[in-house]
Amino acid sequence: MSELSQEEIAEIKDHFDFFDNDGSGLIDQDEFCQLLKILAPEASHENAIRGFETIDVDHNQQIDFDEFLDWWKMNWTVF
Repeated sequence: MSELSQEEIAEIKDHFDFFDNDGSGLIDQDEFCQLLKILAPEASHENAIRGFETIDVDHNQQIDFDEFLDWWKMNWTVF
């Protein structure tokens, strides 16, 4: 797992919050794909969908920031 600085985490959180349109602390698959376009523009839409499905282990069609951040730390270098 790659370590991110507090500054990098804060920047990622700002982007996450931007796409959390209703302020629930959760984003859905469409919002996740938009977020990934900002953080990893070279990621394909298919990879974004697979990433969301990997994170959404309870299949409620939403993920929170901690789930996203854990996934991002393990995967951001592949993009």
